[in-house]
Amino acid sequence: MWYVVQTKSDNEQLVMEYFRRTADSTSFQNLFIPMFEDVRKKEGKATIHLRRLFPGYFFVDTENPDAVFKALKKVPEFKRVLGAEEEDGTKLFIPVEKEDQKFLDSLMENGLMRVSLIKRAGNGRIEHIIGPLAKYSNRVIKFDISRRRAIVKADVFGKERKLKFGLWTEKDPKLPWISDIESNEEAIGSANLLKGIADIGIYPGDQVVDELGVYEDQIFTVTEVDTSRRIVYTTIEMFGTMVKLQFNADDVRKA
Repeated sequence: MWYVVQTKSDNEQLVMEYFRRTADSTSFQNLFIPMFEDVRKKEGKATIHLRRLFPGYFFVDTENPDAVFKALKKVPEFKRVLGAEEEDGTKLFIPVEKEDQKFLDSLMENGLMRVSLIKRAGNGRIEHIIGPLAKYSNRVIKFDISRRRAIVKADVFGKERKLKFGLWTEKDPKLPWISDIESNEEAIGSANLLKGIADIGIYPGDQVVDELGVYEDQIFTVTEVDTSRRIVYTTIEMFGTMVKLQFNADDVRKA
């Protein structure tokens, strides 16, 4: 079950890592800070920046909430557990509602909400959306294509919130995962992920940068390589969370 911990904004990683070091590691399955791909224009080119989806919060996946809560009370800057209630002097530790978790699972993959590709007709009207926004286009309260964002209103954690979705267009560099969806390909199983791309010499463990500049000068660590499709799978640590991304092999070079 997921539980949400509230901290001071910008202190999420500090509090989460302190908890990770001091708590019994058997009391939780995972800790993460939900991220999203924010799109910015730089010198006329779209770039992606990883941002916090819920500033001031981090998530705990646990089946032992009592142990987690006791450990959290010892953490500096800890504010409260979202949904916790006082009842006869006892602190109750209430999980994220199933509907909230289902909603977030539909947005994120490995804790990351990707950009959404929008396709427009000749008159500029949006005719098709690929990505997390596709399921919730009816909840959009503002499309700001010039600033590459859509704002969605949703009830999450017992409160009405406005969530920002990054927008990608057909004029921007191709992203492999979007190409996969467009071509209706099935996900490649781990058995088909080979160990290297001999012709360009990139292997798991290498550090690479995105030559297209979509992610600017961020450095990624290669975890797997698919030679048949020339896809490089990478990770990068952001706010204490390992985020997984994929690139076309020809679009990266060793750092």
